[in-house]
Amino acid sequence: MIYLDNAATGFPKSPYVQDAMRQAFFACGNPSRGSHALSGRADEVLYRCRVLLAQRFGTVPERVILTKNATEALNLAIKGLYPVHGEVLTSDLEHNAVLRPLHALRTAGEITLKQFRVSLSDDHVTVENFRTAAGKTVSMAVVTQGSNVCGRVLPVKEMRESVGRRDFLMILDCSQTAGHIPIDITELGVDAICIPGHKGLYGPMGTGALICHPTRPLVFRTLIEGGSGVLSRSVFMPEELPERLEAGTPNVYGIAGLGAALEEFSYPTKENALFQMLVKALKGRKDINLHGYHKNGRYLPVLLFNKEGEDCEDVARRLAEREIAVRAGLHCAPAAHRAIGTGDVGGVRVSPGRGNCERDIETLLAVL
Repeated sequence: MIYLDNAATGFPKSPYVQDAMRQAFFACGNPSRGSHALSGRADEVLYRCRVLLAQRFGTVPERVILTKNATEALNLAIKGLYPVHGEVLTSDLEHNAVLRPLHALRTAGEITLKQFRVSLSDDHVTVENFRTAAGKTVSMAVVTQGSNVCGRVLPVKEMRESVGRRDFLMILDCSQTAGHIPIDITELGVDAICIPGHKGLYGPMGTGALICHPTRPLVFRTLIEGGSGVLSRSVFMPEELPERLEAGTPNVYGIAGLGAALEEFSYPTKENALFQMLVKALKGRKDINLHGYHKNGRYLPVLLFNKEGEDCEDVARRLAEREIAVRAGLHCAPAAHRAIGTGDVGGVRVSPGRGNCERDIETLLAVL
């Protein structure tokens, strides 16, 4: 199979990741739930992963909350930090993992929700739109760093700097950018970033993290309460991170795999070359319409298109029949599709990864 659906999950996973999960399966108990060797080994697995994530994203291990995916991380961040009866700002390119928690809070009367428009061609316009929408009253922004629909990367650092208020909170959805571009939470100036382990980092599914700024005083409400392995006499969750947001038994096997993926990780190079090859070829075809792409923008290796006169789901099905894996539809981000003009029809998304080569792109083009 030619796998071109890496925006959904990175594939294939490394044998090193598989080996780490297998070793944890036979060597780990429940972390922080005993003084015996198996529990201690699990503690080591979790801490090693925290250290590697902290190093990769510019924080300290204690500010890394391990989750089962980016969606859980976003819910913990949004519902843990939102300003009660305050204004929250988001973009018109958001995934449902951002929009649904925000709309749940808005429907409950907890927040007022505002939206700004992302320019696909001009970062300065995006920054100005963000600054104007934030004004002097918005307390928090929740924004994607890179679109899962069209790959557009937002100028996050400049956006945050345009709002000079120190009490302005900013949460980033880094579901598509983590593993594709360097991310340093301190350099970006944001308060929290939410990542999956299974996409650009090529860890196992069922892993992710909420990563917090190393020094800013963030006070989280809890979304889930339960055992934390510490302070068991208290009827309340611990105040300190990460225990405050990590209730219950963690996915030790998956976290072992994510740690292994981080140990062998290096930023990709050929994916971007394959993406440019694909763009160049499809732009020259009269039967193909590209969506959300502009030559002046910065993009992840994610491309959305439609074939003239063809339903996107039919195109994806016919490609699958030829052993080519892509994804069609609205990609859990109908707002983003509306913003780029494909809200009624969706599109075919192609996302090359580290397992692809030029022949894969040539085969896709020939089948199209």
